[in-house]
Amino acid sequence: MCALSWRFTGVFWVLFALFFMNVPRPCQAEEKPGSDVIRFGVFPSTSPKTIVETYGPLAALLERKLGRKITLLSAPDDKIFLEKARNGDYDLLLSSCTLYFKLRPAGYKVIAKGDSFFYGGAVVRQDSEIKTLEQLKGKRVAAIGDYSYAGYHFILSQLAEKGLNPGEDVAFQFLGKTDTILYGVINRKFAAGLLRLDALDHPAFAGIRDQVRVIARSPEIPHHPFIVKNSMDTSTIAAIQEALTALSPDRPEELGILNNMQVKKIVVATDVDYAGFYEQIKDTDYFRKP
Repeated sequence: MCALSWRFTGVFWVLFALFFMNVPRPCQAEEKPGSDVIRFGVFPSTSPKTIVETYGPLAALLERKLGRKITLLSAPDDKIFLEKARNGDYDLLLSSCTLYFKLRPAGYKVIAKGDSFFYGGAVVRQDSEIKTLEQLKGKRVAAIGDYSYAGYHFILSQLAEKGLNPGEDVAFQFLGKTDTILYGVINRKFAAGLLRLDALDHPAFAGIRDQVRVIARSPEIPHHPFIVKNSMDTSTIAAIQEALTALSPDRPEELGILNNMQVKKIVVATDVDYAGFYEQIKDTDYFRKP
């Protein structure tokens, strides 16, 4: 089987794991555009387990409200996710902010986002002697990736302001997943880790969040955008947008979904909402790559 409806919980874990191993999907033709399937691609910033726990309930709710099968998908890493999105393998996406700007030429647009902002941050172990960014000189630092502002780019200018050359004085290693970074710091494999700070509030990290502390944080970052193909019919776009923005903290199931995404509500959004953020990241090395 190549795709997963949230209803098939009995076999979901095995199939989802196979998907993340990039096993060929022989039934790809079953999910061609125009079918009753909406392929919901979630950016792989956390482990498969965390993605399932966080976005599975949202997929189930959308499936009920839209009367369409919602297939929850992701990819092993950011490069494969970008390739699949450019190839049209997803209909609805929750993308990282930076990746979205690479997807716009492929025919995607923003329709909604979380109503607030989040921050990137540098964390160290609670018992670490490191208290300032200057003390990262000569140290190994775990980061999300060169596509991530919260998990990498924000720190470069802050290090430079402290007189450090980020490319020479700090040994960055891209790990791709928030989970891996946190455990890498806690297990002393890295002196510090860079990640979204609101990730520490996620229930998946309840048992370890008190083992780290923050030594630096980024400017405000808009929440990751929900985006759709420009070619999707307008009635489906409107229905998805309505279902997302109608989520209410007054209804227990929907409160759980909003808490999973760490937002109070979802609001209608367009490219204009990300214009300021684009100015912060447009000159980074990431956008000089294809």
